[in-house]
Amino acid sequence: MAEEERGRSMTSPDLQHKVEQFLFREVRMLAEGRFEEWLDLFTEDTRYLMPIRETTATREDSERGEEFLPHVDDDKDFMRARVQRLRHHLAHAEQPPSRLRYFVSNIEVEDAEGGEKGDLDVRCNLLVYQSRLERTEKIFVGRREDRLRPEKDSFLIASRTVVLDQSLLPRSITIFF
Repeated sequence: MAEEERGRSMTSPDLQHKVEQFLFREVRMLAEGRFEEWLDLFTEDTRYLMPIRETTATREDSERGEEFLPHVDDDKDFMRARVQRLRHHLAHAEQPPSRLRYFVSNIEVEDAEGGEKGDLDVRCNLLVYQSRLERTEKIFVGRREDRLRPEKDSFLIASRTVVLDQSLLPRSITIFF
């Protein structure tokens, strides 16, 4: 569907570049384990959601709506608690910490529908490589849908939805997307 048909406009090359640089810095923080700094990129009323995926006969039914229990549905306080738990010496699943590599691509930036003035809807593809103790490797593939809010010379993440292509995930997810 053409952008004009949907009534949403693409952004300028300068804004596209700023958003891309923001996302590249954000995933570097995650890969380097700078979680407290990463949390500062989110608004206080943020929502971090990872819906459950199902393999179904039609594409429209493959992502469950909000009426179903998601893998993750966090507010900022719960995200802080997850970071504190990761930092605790009893967090055996992350001792020593995973080696992580994040790749974001196909970044699309549009003026947001609804929301506050100046908000942007940003979609990107995501690939995350996780290595644990030279024995376990995981690759997560999917997309992120973010609502970014302009803040001074940068942005804050007002909401994030992570839609992984895998329908079966590890019993516990110890990383952020």
